[in-house]
Amino acid sequence: MTTPIFIDSCAWNYLFVHHIDLAVELPREEFALAVTSEVKIEIESIPDGKDKCPLKIYIANSFAANKVQITYVFGFATHEPDGSLSKIQTNGGFGQGTFQSKKDRAWYASEAVKQLLIKNKKKKSGLGPNQADASMAIRSLDPNSIVLTNENKTQINKQSGLLQMTAKQGGRIVFLRDEVEPSGLSLGDYLRTMLRRFPTGTIN
Repeated sequence: MTTPIFIDSCAWNYLFVHHIDLAVELPREEFALAVTSEVKIEIESIPDGKDKCPLKIYIANSFAANKVQITYVFGFATHEPDGSLSKIQTNGGFGQGTFQSKKDRAWYASEAVKQLLIKNKKKKSGLGPNQADASMAIRSLDPNSIVLTNENKTQINKQSGLLQMTAKQGGRIVFLRDEVEPSGLSLGDYLRTMLRRFPTGTIN
């Protein structure tokens, strides 16, 4: 059985800078790579400038070589206040999106999560603040999945982000710079060691 690995948008930058060949490091016989629809939107919003071109090529090639899956939560198309169709669509329709569980809905409804999500200003990608992080954090609470991120593991400006908060709640989140690098292990070996300690189906 393969382990789903969800890759955060900032993790892609780390993987690119460190020249990590995901097909070799995380073979499909062991790992199933995925991104949420929100992370896909962030990736698509990377500028087309010359300095970002190699990164975008790396990501596109990695998606193709590893058959990276894009996951959606079931829902209908969203609209702007004026009734027009929103340019950014994160939901998936019938046959594409999966229904949000009662546990997931309760997590999104918690005060700690709402405080980090309820802001009016949107990012350049069109997503709300922390919207992509929330989509990844909730996946880390699935005992069958692992999330990769390059965010700081410790608190930032005395306030934890959603990924840091969810890691403290037992979410299976791997902080690449703060955990994998100091271990001296390759990414693949780090994840295998983690899975031996906390097998699929358990939360640490």
